[in-house]
Amino acid sequence: MSIYGRRKGVLDYDALYASSLPPSATPVGRSRPGDPGDESPDWSPVRKARPADYLLPASQRWMEHLPHDVCPLALATRFPRIVNLVAMQWNDRGACPAFFEELLHDRRGGRQGFPDDVQRDLSKLRSYWYSQDTTTLSE
Repeated sequence: MSIYGRRKGVLDYDALYASSLPPSATPVGRSRPGDPGDESPDWSPVRKARPADYLLPASQRWMEHLPHDVCPLALATRFPRIVNLVAMQWNDRGACPAFFEELLHDRRGGRQGFPDDVQRDLSKLRSYWYSQDTTTLSE
């Protein structure tokens, strides 16, 4: 789950309205990308909001509780939104390991990957996460 996801039911009217139209119809006020004669389709209705590209207060507090040698400074400097996601999932025994795997292993192929210092930060965080016992993670 992402901290940037929308709440259930917030924009369900749009989905319901669009699903009630025949497949060839275009919702009112929206152009379909790639329609002939439409040089610049308006993607703004379907574009998601940009994630917070700064450290959230909860993430800063989380970082303050990490040991100095584990604190992901390069990651926080270059990719604060990822630190926010790690901090949010830190105590989740199912989501956190899966998130580390997603970050550290290219499953889509052809991705550039993180710079070396960020990769080291992620590896240290993962190792530290696995070294914690269950009682420490739930605090």
